[in-house]
Amino acid sequence: MDLRPYLCALLLAGCGLADDAQVECRCTADSDLNLFPACADALLSGERPGASNPFAARLPDCPTGKRIPILEPTRAEYVLFNIKTTFEGFSPVQYLDQLDEGFWFIPEAEGMDLYPEVYHLPEGYVPERDTLWTYAQERSFAAGLLDKNRFQRVEFRRWYESAKDQRTIAEDGRSEVFFFPYELDLIPVSGSGEEEIFGIKGRMEVEVYTPTAENPAWSLRRWQDFRDLASAKKTWTEARAMLSR
Repeated sequence: MDLRPYLCALLLAGCGLADDAQVECRCTADSDLNLFPACADALLSGERPGASNPFAARLPDCPTGKRIPILEPTRAEYVLFNIKTTFEGFSPVQYLDQLDEGFWFIPEAEGMDLYPEVYHLPEGYVPERDTLWTYAQERSFAAGLLDKNRFQRVEFRRWYESAKDQRTIAEDGRSEVFFFPYELDLIPVSGSGEEEIFGIKGRMEVEVYTPTAENPAWSLRRWQDFRDLASAKKTWTEARAMLSR
């Protein structure tokens, strides 16, 4: 059977991936045409390639262009609420919209030691200065984390709570730092190859920033991870190393 009418093998930068990444994905009627313009010209059918075809079965769907309702980022804490919502709604594009272009993630030390091939720790590394993980790597992580072919549900057990958690506001009003515990579970899709719930737990410090205090539009600029030594669950640092495409 000729699968060309049904498959659009896209060797593109994008799809929430690093700028130099090349990834194949399968066009569907819901594919985001802004990220995957070639899908607009693909001959899509109501049929999908049969799972019996090994090449078709291995191709993930190109991410959907459907948008989920989120808050306008007019306040710093709204960015944190939106991150939770976009994770729950499996919307990698909208998640990345919450991040500043200069975004960087600071891994926790034990997780870096577990995955030296991912984090490439330089000699004399200073977390507050050296960026091991930037926006480009985060795009790859978002695609792997928010993959509905892999996980069917994201369940948050703990996230930012304004009545409980620490918040520091800069004197100029353009930066706010939040420190809070996190805990969530990724529930795998049956038959996806994931055998167990992927649990993530620890503490995180994030800086949310706006370039102007007048009519502000906030975005997450810095995310630092901390391990919960009493927990057997993985940290964000480990999750990024394991789930990125």
